[in-house]
Amino acid sequence: MENTLTMNMNNKYWWLQMLLGIAFIGFGLWFWFTPAETYITLAVFFSYWIFITGIFEIFNAFGSSKHSGQWVLYLIGGIIDLGIGGILMAHENLTMEILPIFLGFWLLFRAIMLIVMYYELKRTSKGASGMLLLAAILSGIFALIVLAKPVVGDLAIVYSTAFAFFFIGVYRVILGNNLRKTIK
Repeated sequence: MENTLTMNMNNKYWWLQMLLGIAFIGFGLWFWFTPAETYITLAVFFSYWIFITGIFEIFNAFGSSKHSGQWVLYLIGGIIDLGIGGILMAHENLTMEILPIFLGFWLLFRAIMLIVMYYELKRTSKGASGMLLLAAILSGIFALIVLAKPVVGDLAIVYSTAFAFFFIGVYRVILGNNLRKTIK
């Protein structure tokens, strides 16, 4: 019985993981270098980003449905992202006020999803790297910082978000690279 990463995820879509990873890293760096401007625009940007991530996750879930018993988890994650993104896009003024709470829970949910994906990969493949777990845990830590101290200030939110996005991006790039290596 073949015991590879292809049993879990559709490796022909490795480039989606890489694309998402590069985008997360790029936006994480952008957040870091433009903190004042970032908080002002974060509400609008974040709404659209969650919505777009939901679309990619849904696409990935259906692409992985034949290879993963956990594809429903990916689909649910994508639907949740799509719904939250739509709500936030419809209420931009309110979004800025409640951004830290939404952001913290969304980042924590993403980190949990990444940890679940890591253990699924580890269970069925030799391609699961410890760096994947580290990136997922660091994403979760920064999500918890956002949730624990939402009133600390705009800069703490921006920098915690920057770190979380960066580590989610690192995770996705490593995952995409591992998937790419499994193509025969």
